Amino acid sequence: MESKSCIEKPVSTITSYSNKIVLVVDDIQINYLLIKALMKPTGATILWANDGAKAVKLIDSGRKVDLIFMDYHMPDMNGHEATLLIKNRKTDIPVISQTTFTHENELNNTQEIYDDILMKPVTSSTLFNILNKHL
Repeated sequence: MESKSCIEKPVSTITSYSNKIVLVVDDIQINYLLIKALMKPTGATILWANDGAKAVKLIDSGRKVDLIFMDYHMPDMNGHEATLLIKNRKTDIPVISQTTFTHENELNNTQEIYDDILMKPVTSSTLFNILNKHL
């Protein structure tokens, strides 16, 4: 994983992802709504699961998903557990950790299983950098 810059670069062009499906897994709805609003100009379909178990169930249902934004701290099944289960089923789906990195062991777990990191608070430039890298 690359080091992250604190300097926000403006998004000059928005790529169309009208044929892509992005799953946001976060127990806090406003986090999902922020990503959905930022991605609206791309035309991508944005799905929401409010816990890890629902995300795993959605993947098990056979629903096409091109990328997953996974919160780390959630009730019932956390993002780490959900990502391990998803990666065992579908290794080709990039799973991006959404986190504030409040604990050192969280950072270590993130580096081991996730394809990238989206730091909270989410900004348009960091979001689009991740999308352009993984879609």
